[in-house]
Amino acid sequence: MSGGSGSTTVTRRSALGGRWMQAALLLVLWFALWGEVSWANLFSGIVVIALTLVALGTPARTHHVHPIGLARFAATFLWLLISSSWTVAVAVLRPTPERIRTGVVSCPLIQSDPFVATVIADSITLTPGTLSLDVRSEPPAIEVHVLGLGDPDDVRADVARLERLVLRALTPIAGQTGHGSDTAGDSGSGSGGAS
Repeated sequence: MSGGSGSTTVTRRSALGGRWMQAALLLVLWFALWGEVSWANLFSGIVVIALTLVALGTPARTHHVHPIGLARFAATFLWLLISSSWTVAVAVLRPTPERIRTGVVSCPLIQSDPFVATVIADSITLTPGTLSLDVRSEPPAIEVHVLGLGDPDDVRADVARLERLVLRALTPIAGQTGHGSDTAGDSGSGSGGAS
């Protein structure tokens, strides 16, 4: 009986720690929006954030966040933004048939978790020269429009690499993600051999 009580205490502490982290991040955002750190902004921010967190309640966690994986994903995404911006700028300033060739590539995904697919699709769309057109769950795939299309297999490999990075940063919790929970366990065993 005491083991269950200890587990509940750890869960409550974890949830409380997560709420404090949310509040701290929202307060930083509040200061950034106002453009200055002052007593008035501190007190008004605390009131607004407290009311917001109480009104929204505590959502159930559907993914584990891995800080190191998240940092790797962020660094890779930043590099993609810089390199693809350069590629698009060159294509605009010095167009050639190869640089302005476009096409749509269907890229299979490892699993069909909706949140992971959304992060991948948004990352692709935010990267200059690419645009996510459609995300399918059966079979899991994403349609990508590409500027400067060369080998479609290179695009598929890039999307697969991006998906692995996202899955290392945001791992679906079994039984919590609805549609993608059935395949979350399969992706762990399948991606181990592909890495």
